[in-house]
Amino acid sequence: MKIDIHAHVLPGIDDGAKDWDDCLEMLRRSAKCGVKAVIATPHYVSWKEGSSSKEIEQLCSQAKKKLLEKNGITMDIYCGNEIYYTTDAIRDLKEGKTLTLAGSRYVLVEFGWQSSYQIVCRAITEFREVGYIPIVAHVERYKCLRQLERLQVIKDMGALIQMNVEAFQGGVLDSGSRWAKNCLKEEMVDFLASDMHGLSRRTPIREEELQWVLKKLRPEYQKDLLYNNASRIINSIGV
Repeated sequence: MKIDIHAHVLPGIDDGAKDWDDCLEMLRRSAKCGVKAVIATPHYVSWKEGSSSKEIEQLCSQAKKKLLEKNGITMDIYCGNEIYYTTDAIRDLKEGKTLTLAGSRYVLVEFGWQSSYQIVCRAITEFREVGYIPIVAHVERYKCLRQLERLQVIKDMGALIQMNVEAFQGGVLDSGSRWAKNCLKEEMVDFLASDMHGLSRRTPIREEELQWVLKKLRPEYQKDLLYNNASRIINSIGV
């Protein structure tokens, strides 16, 4: 079983699923790969007009209902946001403009790809000081975190790490893929997710993409990456 905590699957509200056909097919393919629940995480950028929390909640409910009616698939679809970090992030959370993951204390946080290590650390401190637990989205994108020592520091500060499945799909000559695999071998990552945006790019997770994980990582760690840690968020147990 799997739970996908990072998915742009709701129709027509960001650069993810274009319409209901896209949405339902993305969810159907996810289910085929053993995904039992998805946290929908549309982008939230403070200076852009986006969907309200209420609209996101309504779309999640509709998606779950339509998937059952049209495809006969039962899947839990929870609400969230992928929050682009700015100095307004905490205020927007407190005011209900953005959503935590599945109503928990956990927030999925995105940084600019050129953000400094100092900015990342400051953000983690800010979230933790007011009771939120930040999950760094698609960690493979940030040059400032390409040192395992820095990853350990931010984890010690109270952050968790999410990696996209596509991050380790490259061959032996792909330095990014080698780095991602090393992070996984060192068990620095807390969640593997799709970050799915559509049917042709950043697609739902496929079984063949997980073969390296299934061959190289401890079985218990595999379960944590793909299901257990996400389940703890949904059930408010704590990771």
